[in-house]
Amino acid sequence: MKRLIILACMLLPLVSCGPKKEDLTKTALELCQYIPDHVLKPEAKEFMTPEFFSALDAAFNAPVEAEEGEIGDNEWLFYFVTGNGGSTPLYSIKSVTQTSEDAATAVINVKDLWEEGTEPVGEGADYEISLVRVNGKWLLDDFDGKKAQCIDYVKSLKNKD
Repeated sequence: MKRLIILACMLLPLVSCGPKKEDLTKTALELCQYIPDHVLKPEAKEFMTPEFFSALDAAFNAPVEAEEGEIGDNEWLFYFVTGNGGSTPLYSIKSVTQTSEDAATAVINVKDLWEEGTEPVGEGADYEISLVRVNGKWLLDDFDGKKAQCIDYVKSLKNKD
């Protein structure tokens, strides 16, 4: 019995050191608010890894090859979450998996809320987000593979020149 108590006391610090799933779930949900939809918010910079924010910023600010007032070739950027329409994204977390001490993935569900005070229609869509801990703070590192898409998009424009 004494050995069990000693073993439990030795294991307790190891169990309590890692971030709890509840904390990561809450963090993931908070970070979803900075996923761009129609615009990349400047304040998102402090909630994303520098690489992810830089890729998004470069893609959102890339030249558009269309008539004035049109979204053009980078239209896919403007509808990451809600699609073309003007609804508000409603996020929920389906699962969170910590893949290492400083990395995690989460499956999120996004439903469209068309009018304040109404219920969202349908089951929504599932996406995967990546989280990375930098200097003790969890940051959004990717959303549904958009980081690579943004980097490729900007490269393709540079290759046209």
